[in-house]
Amino acid sequence: MPTWAHRDEFAEVTDERLMERYVTGDMGAFEELFRRYEPRAYAYFIKRAHSSDRAEDLYQELFLRVHRARDAYDKERTFAPWFFRIAHRLLVDDERRAYRSHEVSIGDREPVAVRDNPADDLGDRQELGRALDTLSAEERYVLLSAKGQGVGYAEIAIRLGKSVDAVKKIASRAMLRLRASPLHATGKRVPHSV
Repeated sequence: MPTWAHRDEFAEVTDERLMERYVTGDMGAFEELFRRYEPRAYAYFIKRAHSSDRAEDLYQELFLRVHRARDAYDKERTFAPWFFRIAHRLLVDDERRAYRSHEVSIGDREPVAVRDNPADDLGDRQELGRALDTLSAEERYVLLSAKGQGVGYAEIAIRLGKSVDAVKKIASRAMLRLRASPLHATGKRVPHSV
């Protein structure tokens, strides 16, 4: 059967009905869903992964996950949100894997000086608090999440609805502003753990 005839067969069929048919074993229905969603899935990943190779891998993995999750599909729900929820989870999993592969072990970190006088520590905290107050709310959130709580840039980007590169730029700009603060000017280091 020619491809155009095959497409005509599905022209009036909704995504939800195609998924129902696929769950019952209709591979043609899956092929049509793939044809409909392949460009959107690829665009979704290329926008967020910033790499055509990664986007390609992710969108192929997405269709494998859709295949594996087909029996969990609720036919009362709209297909597209279900599909893109799987895509989002896949992206988060991928970003977490990438982040974990760049973690530094505790033994590789710089040693932290132990203070003899707790009052010095309190003074530094107050100065750091004043320095953080010079940042915008967004810069403070990104910096405290990334440096203080160890949240990955990818996760912060998802929370803020921004690209990972945009979040990295915000963090970099915030660190530059902290380094220009009076705390840094006195020769004291801005702590990595902010």
